[in-house]
Amino acid sequence: TVIPQPTASISGTTTICSGNSATISFTGTPNAIVTYTVNGGVNQTITLDTVGNASLTTGNISSSEVYNLLQASTQTIPSCSQTLSGTATITVLALPTASISGSSTICYNTSTTINFVGTPNAIVTYTVNGGSNQAIVLDSTGNATLNTGNLASTSTYSLVSVSSATTPVCTQSISGSATVTVIPQPTASISGTTTIC
Repeated sequence: TVIPQPTASISGTTTICSGNSATISFTGTPNAIVTYTVNGGVNQTITLDTVGNASLTTGNISSSEVYNLLQASTQTIPSCSQTLSGTATITVLALPTASISGSSTICYNTSTTINFVGTPNAIVTYTVNGGSNQAIVLDSTGNATLNTGNLASTSTYSLVSVSSATTPVCTQSISGSATVTVIPQPTASISGTTTIC
C-alpha cells in the first residue's frame, strides 16, 4: 500500500494596521500535520481538519510577520512527509500620529495660526471650543497650518483623532490642544463737562 505524499498550501497575505490581528489559512491533505515558521523562528505545527483546512489568528501585532511553509506530514503508519514552500506575509502599518501647537495671546479681532505636525498626508480631526469635528490634511512633509481668522474671544483647538492616507486606513485617537487667548478691547470714557470763568 502506497500512501500518497501529503500536500499543503498557505494563504493570508494582507496588510493591517498596528494593533490588529489577521488570519493565516492552511489547506491540504486531510488530517496532515503542517510545519511552518514565523519570521524564520522555531518550527511550529498545525493540524488540518478532516476536510484539509486549518487557520490561525495572529493576535494583535505591531510589526510585520512572514509565515513560511516547511513541510506536511501524514498521521499514518508509516508517517510520510514532504518538504513544501509557500509564504504568507502580514504587513503591519504603523498608526499615524499628530501634534498641535500655536498657543498664543492676541488682541481682540486679530488672527494667528495653529500648527499641526505628524504623519505625512494624514487627516487630522480637531474641534474648536468643543464644537463639531473639523479636519485638516497634513502635506507630504507632515505639516499643516490653520489660520484662525479674526477672533473676538479665547478659543481652544483640541485634537480628536488622526487617520492615515493608506489602504487600509489606520486611525487612532489622540490628545493635545492649543489655546489662543484673546485680550478684550480696551475701553475708556471721559467726563468733566462744565462752565467756568
